[in-house]
Amino acid sequence: MDNFDKKISDKVKSYLNENVEFSTEESERIHLRIQQGYYKSKKFNSLYWTVLASAATILLILSLSFLKGPTVGLENKHALEGSGNENITLPKGEKLSVDMSDIEQMNIGSEMPRLLYADNNIVVMQGTFGVVVYNMQDSIVTNRISYEQIKSYGIPAMMATVSEDGKTIFIGNDDMNNEFIYTDQYNINTKVIKKTTRQPSSLYSPVNIETPGYNEQYDKYFDLLYLTGDNIVELDNSFIYLRSSDWNMKNLQIVICQYEDGESVVFDVFK
Repeated sequence: MDNFDKKISDKVKSYLNENVEFSTEESERIHLRIQQGYYKSKKFNSLYWTVLASAATILLILSLSFLKGPTVGLENKHALEGSGNENITLPKGEKLSVDMSDIEQMNIGSEMPRLLYADNNIVVMQGTFGVVVYNMQDSIVTNRISYEQIKSYGIPAMMATVSEDGKTIFIGNDDMNNEFIYTDQYNINTKVIKKTTRQPSSLYSPVNIETPGYNEQYDKYFDLLYLTGDNIVELDNSFIYLRSSDWNMKNLQIVICQYEDGESVVFDVFK
């Protein structure tokens, strides 16, 4: 209490002492009420400060969470929305490694691998190995997207298609219960996979043929001692198909067969 307040208090007490009188009984009753109010106030204040301290702690925790939250949320918002009418901004993507160590023990499975795309330089195919790209100029597998790799992108049942220019592989989950959509795209040149911003409109389609062994048009070109795929890619004067001498994936071959004379060039995919 400062000097000014003390002076005021003394003057009020002096005035009350001179002008207000209480009987002994009244004084005792007033004193009792003051004592009761004092203890009641102490109890209330103790509870009050406990509640206040708890509330302050909760507010502090919520404030810290709030301060952390908007930073991540803002980044995600910019990543998904972009700005104005621009395309959606997405992460740069991840480069997939090419590991072929499991091919040696791999079986072809119930069906022959299928061609997805081919030209005079590369062949793209899908089988139990996932998706691979074979470079016929260098006679080597240059790219692979395995089923194990793609699971981490939320795709347990991969279905893949290649763009018409042979530069991009579009990937989605083959869910029979829902409409199929492509969710990711893989750049063959850079080996980088990332989320796709739109559904592709121009996709490459190999030619499906009658089952080899029952095919009047193409059986004359096939060695029917081999397991032979039932889809082909037609080039100018030739066509490409897949075959294997048995059910071991390591024996898979790419064959370029000339229409005119049936001469073939063979590539061992995994050797």
